[in-house]
Amino acid sequence: MQPFQFIHTSDVHLDASFSGSGFPSSLGDRKREAIRGTFRRIMDDGRREGVGLVLIAGDLFEAERVTPDTVEFLRRQFKGLHPARVFIAPGNHDPYMPGSPYREESWPDNVHIFKAEEFQSIEIRELGVRVTGFGFERPHLEDRFFRKLPVLPGDYFNIVLSHGSNLGRIPSGKSKHGPFTVDEIAGKNVQYCALGHYHQQQLLPNPHDGTPAWYPGIPEGRGWDETGPCGYLSGKVVGGNLSVENRICSQYPLNVITVDCGTFSTREQVLDAVVSRREEHFDSNTILRVQLVGALDPRVHLSAPELDERLSGQALYIQWDDRTHPAWDFGSLAGERTLRGKFVQSMNERIGRAAGEEKIRLERARLYGVQALSGHEVRLR
Repeated sequence: MQPFQFIHTSDVHLDASFSGSGFPSSLGDRKREAIRGTFRRIMDDGRREGVGLVLIAGDLFEAERVTPDTVEFLRRQFKGLHPARVFIAPGNHDPYMPGSPYREESWPDNVHIFKAEEFQSIEIRELGVRVTGFGFERPHLEDRFFRKLPVLPGDYFNIVLSHGSNLGRIPSGKSKHGPFTVDEIAGKNVQYCALGHYHQQQLLPNPHDGTPAWYPGIPEGRGWDETGPCGYLSGKVVGGNLSVENRICSQYPLNVITVDCGTFSTREQVLDAVVSRREEHFDSNTILRVQLVGALDPRVHLSAPELDERLSGQALYIQWDDRTHPAWDFGSLAGERTLRGKFVQSMNERIGRAAGEEKIRLERARLYGVQALSGHEVRLR
């Protein structure tokens, strides 16, 4: 077997929608173009390093939104990789079904798309590699196809390519498609299992036989559950021995920081606290969410446009998530000889007699009333 390198990526989600992200439309357009640029950089890495294989484990694009321009972009990228072989296992967002570009369009000769919901093997004799995979033919797949994975011959280096859900560790809110367990991969003479569907990079624990099964993660994060640097996996096989490394490739990473405002009495302190986190947590290319928490001095006025203006250029975009509450002393307020004081005194008495959900409801009503009577913006919670 001669030495060879490969790229493993998945969940690129070309032409993804950002309509529910809370981003302005211009940022959504910029992020969508960044996804395309990130994929192009991955392919450029493959060309520059002379990889023998590119493994794409599903969700390359969004089937309901993919454009003819994107299809042509992919064709050109794959053709430019020749003689490297490209293997694609369609997933739940890009299934091999009527209307799919996988089925309706022509692809370069070096591209193989796994078209059926059954494992098929392709041998690359010059590399001594066998790639075995299956592809989704529908958006929802609950069948346990890994149970049908045969024991593969030991004459070649065996790679298995698939989109699917590891049932041993399902991320919160993640749908189950092509479910499997690690023991369904073990004992099948697999030297590398290239997976897709989960968006966080991870090597699956395998106490059975140590078969390395990897999710490369999403190469360009799209939402607040995909924060931090994102990338793909680069593999190298020398003398039958495998090494895998992470390659960071994201252009506009997302990140979340939390700022406790409990000791602040001016807006400048909020700004200073955000800037102090810049070196470690964000730069001018970061899409940043700032969560403000704690009991904030009621004199501090937090205005997102003013905060944005002061932090201009520090991050690509900042989304403010204000979870603070005014640090009112309701005991002192109740002693005021004002309408506000009488209101607080009455609410304090009612809260003292209440319990459970009723008490929580009254405490919120007291807060909203004090905000209104103090001339502050009423921020519902």
